[in-house]
Amino acid sequence: MQNIYFPLDWFFITLIFFSGAYCMIVSKNIIKLLIGFEIISKASIIAIITSGYLISNINLAQSIIIVMILVEAVVIATGLALVVKSYRINKTIDITKLSNMKG
Repeated sequence: MQNIYFPLDWFFITLIFFSGAYCMIVSKNIIKLLIGFEIISKASIIAIITSGYLISNINLAQSIIIVMILVEAVVIATGLALVVKSYRINKTIDITKLSNMKG
């Protein structure tokens, strides 16, 4: 049976994705940037679940999602470690005030 709410699913997936993108574009706080990244990754996970359901291959979708969650956890842990290190050195997590990080 096909999902009759398919267009509505993709509308909300797009809404979630763009709210995360907006959070990343507007924010100057590094932690808010990581939160925006999390929102975008959750929207992509929902999109993969919906696609897997529609093509009747939910097992493949679940395996891809498990890998995505593992990669996402590594990226967020690394990002938070960099935030802590940046705060200890510069006493700020505002990206506009991190001018001494030039290579």
